[in-house]
Amino acid sequence: MLWHAADGLLTLVDWICRGLADAGMLVLKGAAGALRLLFRAAAKLSALLLRLIALPFVLLGRALGAGQDRASQCLRLTGEEFEEYCALILKDNGFRHVELTPMGGDQGVDILAVKDGECWAIQCKNYSGAVGNFAVQEAYAGREYYGCDRAAVICPGEYTGAARELAESTGVELWAGDTLSRMMKRSGRRPRHRA
Repeated sequence: MLWHAADGLLTLVDWICRGLADAGMLVLKGAAGALRLLFRAAAKLSALLLRLIALPFVLLGRALGAGQDRASQCLRLTGEEFEEYCALILKDNGFRHVELTPMGGDQGVDILAVKDGECWAIQCKNYSGAVGNFAVQEAYAGREYYGCDRAAVICPGEYTGAARELAESTGVELWAGDTLSRMMKRSGRRPRHRA
């Protein structure tokens, strides 16, 4: 009888120890899960803080013309590729009925397009240097030839002073690298050179 009592007591102690061990394992697993969640939250918070710290530098870079680099990617394109690329990004920027003019005899216009009910005559110049007033003359003549309402010259760089002066007197818009970069960003398309 004493033997049965001792055996029962040992069984009870064994059962209590197993229960405590199981409870301890559950607590440890819960703590590990909580630590994983805590580390994930800390990692996300750190990433957010880094973005917030970097934001003023990113904005400063954009303000100082870092966005110009986007337009300079176009310099790898041939003249024909640049015209085709410009037609695509014009569509992505709200222009409709965008069409390339024939390669020969285009009368100074590479693209015809419509936006907000106005017909545009657009000359594309993929130059690394400053674009001169000849491009403005072409766009102006093309606007008249095709009977368009507006004319523009688009390039990845800048324009000479003479080109700016002529554009102001003729009403031709000059879209330089910063404008092209903004259009490229809105479009999301990257210039692709056919090797």
